[in-house]
Amino acid sequence: MKGLLLAILGAITGWFLWGLFTKDFDSDSLTMLIMGIVIGNSINKKESEVSE
Repeated sequence: MKGLLLAILGAITGWFLWGLFTKDFDSDSLTMLIMGIVIGNSINKKESEVSE
C-alpha cells in the first residue's frame, strides 16, 4: 500500500513540475496515469495471491 501511495504522489509531483515548465496542466493524462497505476497494482496483487 505504501508503494502505491508513493507511486501516485510521484505521478502528481511529476505532473505538477511538468505543468510549471510547460504551462499546460492537463488533468486527463494525470487521471489516466493514476488509474493505470491502481489497475496495475490490483493485477499484481491478484497474481501474487495465485502464485502463493
